[in-house]
Amino acid sequence: MSEIEKMLPWQDSNWFEECAQWLNTSLALHNIELTSEPSMIHSAPWSVVYSATTNQGIYYFKALCPALKYEPQLAWQLSLWQPNLVQPVLEIDARRGWLLMPDGGSTLRQVLENNPSLDYWKKILPAYARFQQSLIPHRQELLALGVVNRGLQVLPRLANNLVEDRDAMCIGQTDGLSSGDYELLKSLMPKLQNLCDKLARFGIPETLQHDDFHDGNIFMGQDGFKFFDWAESFITHPFFTLVVTLRSIAYRFELDEQSPELHELETLYLMEWQEYGTLDHLGKALDLAMVLGRINRALTWHMVISSLPEPYRSKEADAVPGWLQLFLEKITPYV
Repeated sequence: MSEIEKMLPWQDSNWFEECAQWLNTSLALHNIELTSEPSMIHSAPWSVVYSATTNQGIYYFKALCPALKYEPQLAWQLSLWQPNLVQPVLEIDARRGWLLMPDGGSTLRQVLENNPSLDYWKKILPAYARFQQSLIPHRQELLALGVVNRGLQVLPRLANNLVEDRDAMCIGQTDGLSSGDYELLKSLMPKLQNLCDKLARFGIPETLQHDDFHDGNIFMGQDGFKFFDWAESFITHPFFTLVVTLRSIAYRFELDEQSPELHELETLYLMEWQEYGTLDHLGKALDLAMVLGRINRALTWHMVISSLPEPYRSKEADAVPGWLQLFLEKITPYV
C-alpha cells in the first residue's frame, strides 16, 4: 500500500466538500433536506461520524478508513436480510466507504446510564445468537462483500504472521510484551492449529461475528433494539463475539468474569445454540472460544492499526500486545 493510500480520506483538503455534496444528493433522493450544517460527533483514526439534522429527523453520515471500508455494503445487506434487528441504511458509497443512516434513538449505553439493568442484555443476547444463525447460509455472500475470513482453518496462519511482526509486539516498551512473554507467545504458535481444530470439532458453524458488540453499538428505539456499526465483523466462530461483549458488560456493571450474572447471560446466549449440543457441550466450546477469541481481537486491531498513517499508528499500537497478553493469561489450561 502506497503512502497516499495510507493517508486517511478525511485528511484530504477536498474531503468535506465532497462528502457534503454526496450527503445532500443522497438525502434529496428521498425528498429529505438539511436544516443545518452537519456536525462531527465522532472522530477516530479509523472513522468519522457526522450528525445531520433534516426536515425528517436526524441522519448520521459515517466514513471509514480504507481497512474498514467494507462496512457500508455489509450494513446495507444485513439491514435487508434482518430489518427487525439491524438499523436501516439510507444510502451508501461502497467505493469511498461512506454510509448514511437514520437516527435509531438512544443507544443501550445511554439507556443504561439511567436504568442500569442487565435485563436488556438478557433479551439482546438470545436475539443476537439467532441473528448469527440466520446468516450461516450467507457466508459466501458475506465474504463476497469484503468481510474478512477469520475461520478456524486460517486463524493459526494469521496469528503466526501477526506474531512474526515484531514491531507490532512493542517488545520492551510500556504496554508492550516483555521479551519473555514474546518468546512464550512464539512457542505457543505451533499448538494453535490443534486448539482451533479442537474448537471446530464442537460442530458449531462459522458465521458473521461482530467483534465490537457492546452497548454503544445497539440502538434502543421505540420498536425495539437494533444493531449497528459493522466495521469490525468477520466470518469465524460465532462465540468469539462474547470476548468483547462480556468484557464490556463486566466493566459496565463492575462484575467479576466468574460472576453468576455473567454466567446467566452466557447461558441465555448458549441456549439458542442447543441444536448443536447440550449446554455442557456448548459451555466447553465457549470456554475455548473465549481464549482463541483474544487472538482474533488482536488481529482486528492489527488490521486497523497497520493501515493507519503516523502518528495514529503509534498512538494505538499498544492494543495489539494488550490483547495478546490477555490471551497468554488464559491459554495455560489448554497447553
